[in-house]
Order: sequence, then structure tokens, then C-alpha cells
Amino acid sequence: MQTGSIRIRHRHTWPTRGLTALLATTLVLASCGVDDGVVDAAVGLPTSTSDSPSPGDTTDDTAELDIPLDTAPGRTETTVDTDTSGTAVIPTAVTSVPESAGAWGEVIVLIESFWDENFAAFAGSGTFTPLDRDRIVAVEDATTDLPDCDFAQIGTVDVEDNALAAACSEGQLIVWDDDDLFAELFQDFGTTGPTVVLAHEMGHAVQYQAGALRNSTLVVEQQADCLAGAYAAWATDRRISPFDSAAALDSAVGATVSFRDHPGASAAASDAHGSGFDRVRAFQDGFDRGVGYCGQYGDIGLPITEFPFQDQEDADTGGNLDFEALIDLVNPYFDALFATRHNEWPGMTISEEQLDGWRNAHAQIGDNATGTAMALMFAKRLQILEGAQSEGEGALLQQACLAGAAFAPLIFEDAELTPLAGLSLSPGDMDEAVLTMIRIVETNQDRLDDGFLFEAVAALRTGFTQGFDSCGI
Repeated sequence: MQTGSIRIRHRHTWPTRGLTALLATTLVLASCGVDDGVVDAAVGLPTSTSDSPSPGDTTDDTAELDIPLDTAPGRTETTVDTDTSGTAVIPTAVTSVPESAGAWGEVIVLIESFWDENFAAFAGSGTFTPLDRDRIVAVEDATTDLPDCDFAQIGTVDVEDNALAAACSEGQLIVWDDDDLFAELFQDFGTTGPTVVLAHEMGHAVQYQAGALRNSTLVVEQQADCLAGAYAAWATDRRISPFDSAAALDSAVGATVSFRDHPGASAAASDAHGSGFDRVRAFQDGFDRGVGYCGQYGDIGLPITEFPFQDQEDADTGGNLDFEALIDLVNPYFDALFATRHNEWPGMTISEEQLDGWRNAHAQIGDNATGTAMALMFAKRLQILEGAQSEGEGALLQQACLAGAAFAPLIFEDAELTPLAGLSLSPGDMDEAVLTMIRIVETNQDRLDDGFLFEAVAALRTGFTQGFDSCGI
């Protein structure tokens, strides 16, 4: 904790429900900025120093990362609708399928139908103008040129491993790397990965039409994430693929985290997109609250968790404390903190078996994998002491909320709730908390419903932003 997140160098594809890849990705960050009405909304692509295994394969690294879920087989329902019955309600198309979009043309048409219905709710007035059909382009390896864009001067090299939107004198333009970026997103996250990216990029086109590009780059990018989440909710309500399945929401969390900035990046940087934790928050804001709330992003204070390392030593270690050092610092912190929630808090002793189970997660994900596992353990003890349900999905959601509340004082510097001076979250630590929740869900996927990851991360951020009282205990 005292700073950061390790960078894992081996990239894995997702088995079954797709929750492994994020534990093993590094990111190539592409520039993104707002300049004279031009948005270069680049999407970072996880890269690898080794070949990815086939879907469903398991390497020694991930096999040792299992984090058991200490709950009974019985489970309570999440708030995500997992009923996949019913017929999709496909809206009347307001545009034709752009042939230049390749296999993703019908997704583009659906997103534009969404904006035909919702533009005024975002912009306050007006109507959405669909992009010219030949200016929505899936760029393949054989592509030698792109539609003209004199302001941005976009070439095929700019699109390699990227997706971007630009406002040009010839008309708005959305392009993406179809052979590499979208192929890998499809492999890792199914159709959800490319769909989320296209909804994000179309969000930038809408921002331009609405005159909503006056905010910082970070706000512009996270507002586009928010708009992508709003599209996902619209598609979920209408049972439109891929959001006709709650599993797509879990994949959306994974895809969104994979686009995060490198830990230690500055939120004020001209190419800032945001931490994984913050970008998932933005997506879930849109899903829960709609485009009207996304439209307020320039006026409300977003709870940003992206900040630089404190010094070079911190950066050199990736902000990670040694395993034993972290236990020695965090265990008394959680003991003191949870004692404020229960008058007869007995203190927690961590067994050697528990320590052994956390070591590999600590090394693979980062030091806050250990912190998250500990926070969930302390949260469960609080449930037991309070006589609350401590087993099943509902209990785990509450544990995630309590874990988020326990982390908040370590970043917001609440002196009243921070008993130990010198302990603080580092850049990337809340991303590590999300990655740990991903790993827990994957390890226990036979016992958890589709959509549970989406709910668990929402609970984590609820506790983080609203505190213990929001967790209902």
C-alpha cells in the first residue's frame, strides 16, 4: 500500500465467463486529448511479452491464485437481472449499416438508435446527427488509407492497436484497429469488449455534437465511459445482445479495467483516461443513472483515485510493500478501524494457512490484493459479531462494501478514521481491489450468478465513496 501496483507481464485469455485476463495484462497507453474540437479517444490495448494460451488454458501463475470464497453453497440473488428469457426489443433503425464498419456495422446502428432516443437528455436540447456511413471504419492490416481528416491528420499508424474519434471538416470520423485490437478484445471479452469501445467512441461523437468538450481530458474520457454504460443499460432493458445476458456486465467490468492508465499516471495529464477503478465507476454511473447524469460530469466533483507516485523509490517498487510488511501495517489498521464499528471487537489473528493463500495473489496482482482479502475477512467477522448474514452472495456484496469503506480513509486522509500515521493507498491500489474481486468471482464462478462481479464492484465503490453507513451494518 504506501504506493501502488505491480505490472504483470503475462497475458492470459478468459476461460468460460472470462475473468482471468485482467490479472495478467500490461497496457500500452495511447494519447488522448481535446484540441480544436478534435477528440483522439484512444483505447489502450493489453499487450504481452509472451504468447497467450488458448481460451480455457490455465498456467501455473493463475492456478496458484485461487482465493476461496468462505460461504455456504446457498446464495441470495443479486440485483442484476439474470433472466435471459424474452424477446429482444430492437428499435427501428435510424441509419443504414455502414459497410466500412465490417462485422460491427449492426452494433453501430444500434448505438446510433440509442442516441436518436437520448441525445436531448444528454445535451439538454437538439437531435443526434448520424455519422456519414463511410466515416465509420474498421481498419484492417491491408488498409492503406483512411477518410480525410484535415484537422487531425489521422493515418493508419494512429489507429494501430487503437480506436479513436475525431471531428474533421469533412465530417466526424470513428476508426478502430479491427485485425488486432478488436480481434483481441473479442477473444478476451466476447462481443462485449468491442461493443463497449464503440459505445465509448460514439460517446465522443455525441460530446462534440453537444458542445461538451470543454472539460479536462480526464472528465471527457470518463464521461464517454459513462455514456457507454448508459448504452449498456438501454440494451439490457431491451435484451439486445450482448447485454441480453448478465454475464456481459461482468465482461464490461473486465474490459473497462483493461483500458486503465498505468499506475502513477497523473489525472491532470493531457492523455489521462483514468484508473481502472474510476473508469468502472464512470461506466456504472451511466448504467445506473443514465445520460442525464453523465451530462453533469463537468459540474460535479468526480471521486478520482488517480494520482502520481510520491517519489522515485515509490515508483521503482511499483508502490508495493513487502508481504510481511503489509500484514504488519494493515492488520492493526483494520483492527483499530473495525473496533469503531463494534464495541467488543475482539481483534483478528491471521492464520498461517490464510497467509499462504494470499502470498501468490500479492505477487501476481499487487499488495492490495492482500489488503482486499484481509478487508473482506474483517468485514465478515463484523457481520458475525453483529448477527448479520455472513454467507452467500448478499453477504459478500456487503463485505465488498465494507472493504471499500475501510479503504477510503487511506486515500481521503480522514484523520478521525485513520488510526495509523504513514499508511495510505498507493496509485493503482483500488485497481488491485477490483482485480482481486475479479479473481474471487472467477475462482468461485460455479457458486456465483452471472452479473455478480458487476454488483460486487458497485458495492466496493459504494462503500469507498459513501462510507460504512452505506453498507447497512
